[in-house]
Amino acid sequence: MAQDAVLAALTALVIVGFPLLGGAGLGGLPPLWVALVCAMCAPLTLRRRLPLTAALATCAAVLLARLLHLPELGVWVTLAAFGSAAYHRERGRALPAVAATCWLVTLDLMLGETVSHPSRLAVSVAAGLAPVALGHILRLRHDQARQAVLVQQGRERARIAREVHDVVGHHLSAIRLQAVGARRASPADADRALQVIADISGTALGETRRLLGLLRDDPAHTDLRALAERLSQQGLRVRLAGDPLREPVPAQVRHAVYRIVQESLTNVMRHSGVTRAVVRVGHGKGEVTAVVEDDGRADPGEPARPEGGGLRGMRERAELLGGTLTAGPRAPHGWRVTARFPLGSGQ
Repeated sequence: MAQDAVLAALTALVIVGFPLLGGAGLGGLPPLWVALVCAMCAPLTLRRRLPLTAALATCAAVLLARLLHLPELGVWVTLAAFGSAAYHRERGRALPAVAATCWLVTLDLMLGETVSHPSRLAVSVAAGLAPVALGHILRLRHDQARQAVLVQQGRERARIAREVHDVVGHHLSAIRLQAVGARRASPADADRALQVIADISGTALGETRRLLGLLRDDPAHTDLRALAERLSQQGLRVRLAGDPLREPVPAQVRHAVYRIVQESLTNVMRHSGVTRAVVRVGHGKGEVTAVVEDDGRADPGEPARPEGGGLRGMRERAELLGGTLTAGPRAPHGWRVTARFPLGSGQ
């Protein structure tokens, strides 16, 4: 409201200042005219809170000046007020257009211009509708921009939720495997398993804190070699082949590949019953590919299994960046996950 008060004061100074620049002294300005200028500009302080009321108040001051045969107050101020009303008014957005048009036609009728020049009526209607139309256009652009922000925020929340799911699911699976193994191990092996569990839980807590802090695309979480080494310490020997995915591959693509590989290896630990897996990553021919394979019990001839939440999450992550993901048994046995991303999809 303070900004609008400053705007109203500056507008009044501009209107009063024009005659002064023309050589008229302060004594040549009718006091009533100066008072009406202030009365016309003062409602602008309420143009956001009471948009249509402020516009009607300014037009009333202009009409009063015309009735009293005083100098012109500044029709442009009232037109701007109606445009502002069209922008800020939440309901009945057609009312500013009707009010502005009726106000201009009334001014012309008081001068007899619409009688002597009928074409003047069309000009008045157009002049009344123009600022209101501009206000509507600006409000529409504002609403579209706001909606785009809300959509982006929704996508970001979904991404954060997916990240938390992947991080928690991956690390809890690893902790469970270590705990189950420790129950059957010797005291020395059990101590090592407990140390691994402590390391895994510390990593999980750190990643979760970063996610809940809404940190985006942390480069520390695109290191596939570190992921392979960590899982190897947890009992799944991972062989990483191909490109480590550095620049110029977009950060979002690197991040998505990391999470898909992480989720796929978690599924290997959880379901396949094997201790070895192979990860092949590379980019070329306009795309980035990531393949995770194991030699588990899955057979190409067995009936298709229902798709779980983890696989759906990986596919959604790939599709979000314009990519594809396929998963299924491979010959002669085992499971293969293949993700493809077009280069530039993350930019």
